[in-house]
Amino acid sequence: MKYKIGDKVILKKGTPLYKSSNATSSSSKTTKEIITNITRIAPGSRHPYNTTGDLGWCDEAYITPYDKEKKYEVEIELTDKSGLIDYLKNNPNKIVMIDSEELKKVLGL
Repeated sequence: MKYKIGDKVILKKGTPLYKSSNATSSSSKTTKEIITNITRIAPGSRHPYNTTGDLGWCDEAYITPYDKEKKYEVEIELTDKSGLIDYLKNNPNKIVMIDSEELKKVLGL
């Protein structure tokens, strides 16, 4: 097995995901490129790896090691709990300064 539990990895875009480690056909969902961690391994199975969030089981061929030195582009979805995003859209010429703790609250982190 190339990866172990706890390894930070990247699932390639279009990775087929399976409901079980021995499923014969993939579920209808596939991934965008996603940075995640290996959380479960089923050695000897068809699809031996599962990752954070239990996305589904996948094959080693769709996993690449995460390189902390490399810059990655990821897609995130924001929830506008305090109206900040709407404010910025409506006031494009304004500059908003926010400290990191407040930013965490706004982003729900």
